[in-house]
This record gives sequence, structure tokens and C-alpha cells, in this order.
Amino acid sequence: MAELIGMLYQTIPLTVGEVVFVALFLAFRRTQRHAHYLLWPAGAWFLAASDEWYMNTYQPEMNIRIDALPCLVLMAITTLTCVPLAFLRRRT
Repeated sequence: MAELIGMLYQTIPLTVGEVVFVALFLAFRRTQRHAHYLLWPAGAWFLAASDEWYMNTYQPEMNIRIDALPCLVLMAITTLTCVPLAFLRRRT
């Protein structure tokens, strides 16, 4: 499991995830009323990609990555809550 997280928590996969959420927002913004919820996970994935890029560029010798934990938690919470909210239809 740790290898999978290490493989996915790199700059390119995080950027691709962010682009996917923005593309979903752009595709569904006219048909889904709550498509703006997809921008929250896109922002969280952008922060994680920015953090990973910064660490790889300016501090490559760091081997203990405690800074990745808040980013992973933020990504998990926003993805698991905001994606269903974007596609659930509430009847008024």
C-alpha cells in the first residue's frame, strides 16, 4: 500500500488528477447545478502537486515527508465528500 501511495503521490499524477477535476467541472457546469464542488478537490490536488514539486526541486534530500500527510488528508476528504455532492440531485 505504501508503494502505491508513493507511486501516485508524485507531481505528474497529482497534476493529472487536478486537470481531470477541472475538466469534469467544465464538462458538467451547465448540466449539474452543483458542479462547482469539483473545484474543491482540484484545489486540494493542486496544493499537493505544488508541495511535491517544491520538495523535489528545493529540498530533494528530505527523506521524512511529514508535510505530505496534511495534503493526503485534505485530498481524501475533499475528494470523498465533494465528488458525490457534485452529482447528487436534491429535490426542492
